[in-house]
Amino acid sequence: MKIRKVIGINILLILLIGLSGCGNKTSQNNDNKQPISNQTQNNSTVQIDNGVQNNTAMSNVSKGSHPSQSNPPKTQKDVINKLSSVLNTNVPKMLPTDVPVDNGDYLTATTVSEKWNYKVNFYQNIQPEDIDSATAAKGKLVATVEGTEYKNAASAKEAINGYSQVDTSKYPDMDVDLGHNIKALADAGMGHGYLTWNEGRWCIRLDSPNDSAYKNEEYPDSKKLAEKIVEYLNNYMLPAPEKIGVISVNNWNNLNGTTIKWQYNQMVYTVWSQDPMTALKTAVAMNLL
Repeated sequence: MKIRKVIGINILLILLIGLSGCGNKTSQNNDNKQPISNQTQNNSTVQIDNGVQNNTAMSNVSKGSHPSQSNPPKTQKDVINKLSSVLNTNVPKMLPTDVPVDNGDYLTATTVSEKWNYKVNFYQNIQPEDIDSATAAKGKLVATVEGTEYKNAASAKEAINGYSQVDTSKYPDMDVDLGHNIKALADAGMGHGYLTWNEGRWCIRLDSPNDSAYKNEEYPDSKKLAEKIVEYLNNYMLPAPEKIGVISVNNWNNLNGTTIKWQYNQMVYTVWSQDPMTALKTAVAMNLL
């Protein structure tokens, strides 16, 4: 009887130990699952919080409350000085010291820069706006300045299209007197009227429509516009290209725009504006930093 009692007690102890072990294992499994659940919940919370923060940040930018706008540049000199530090490029930088803006408006800019290239879009706004801010580009685009480095000077020269050396003596019936001893060669075709002339190392080409329905309302007379350009360049000097420079004036009502491009060493510099005189004034003010 004692042996049976001992055996019975031992069996009871074994059963109790077994039940205790199962209970600990279940508890351990529950403990292992808890951090995963918490981690998922925490991750979800972080994503929601980030979403709120991002929305808030975007809202702030759209309202013009960019942190860097606490002290935006107010003068053109301040804008150019700040641009020289903002542009992250290895190429020789040229920027204008003066960009034409309406009286009472402020100059600002947005930028894109690589080691081999930079581009600056100049805008005018009714109030000072910081460079590269979300509100800077909401103003009126005045001019664009760009510098691109090529493998060598020959490659840079080849990147400039449209250069020609005009000899009006070969076509006396097609020359047009623009004043200041400058004569342009007149040509036409496919609805276009062209005036092309040279000044120093520059070739200037003015493209206007023959159909009055497509004429630029601000400059409806292409010859008068050419004379105005010649008059301006008689008083103000463009940057001197090493080899060649080209000024392309598209004087159409919906396709108007002037591109000024020149080569210097292995660099090609470009100035663009919708208005030809604004493009010329910006190019004349270009200087190496």
